[in-house]
Amino acid sequence: MAGYHKYVFDADKREFVGSFEEMYQNEQIDNFDSWHQEDSRQLQRKIALSILEEYNFQSIVDVGSGKGALTHLLKKRNNQVIGLDISPTAVEQAKARFPDIQFSSIDVNDSDKFELFLKDFLKSHVVGGGSLIFTAECLSYLSNWKDFIQVASRNIDYLMVSLFIPKDPIGFVKTAKELELEICKHYEIIESVYLAKSGFIVIFGKSHAI
Repeated sequence: MAGYHKYVFDADKREFVGSFEEMYQNEQIDNFDSWHQEDSRQLQRKIALSILEEYNFQSIVDVGSGKGALTHLLKKRNNQVIGLDISPTAVEQAKARFPDIQFSSIDVNDSDKFELFLKDFLKSHVVGGGSLIFTAECLSYLSNWKDFIQVASRNIDYLMVSLFIPKDPIGFVKTAKELELEICKHYEIIESVYLAKSGFIVIFGKSHAI
């Protein structure tokens, strides 16, 4: 079991723990990299980034940005990128590593606060061009993940989700089909890639509401 797992789930009790701030505070002490963030070679990440290469988004919101290792790959010369994470420790590390990107600590389980944040961000940054909300390995840790998708669709043009869904999940998203059906309610799915061996799914869609 990876060093970060105990901060995420209690495998014996099959319960969500979600001690993400404690997890990031203990990375260097216990010598682990949460979700192997520094390894950009993972296939699902290559697929997600390859799909996005076909687009030029003016504004990108990365939810669950952690230390920013994937967030900074979304940054281009002509766009605005913000990374959101519940852990202040992760946010401070990301700011130090990637000063050209804005990072902020926010709990997106608070749907009202999250929507206000999106509206303020877009009001301040969008000058033409489209917007994208990107989230990798995060939705399973959001009890309100369905509300999250709905809020995103009202404010952001495009959505990309990359998520690991094991065969017997403890997290809040139970199956790839459940995730795809929920996204279909609010987005026209442009690409959906399921990696059967590893259990990852990558979904990219355009909002019905915008």
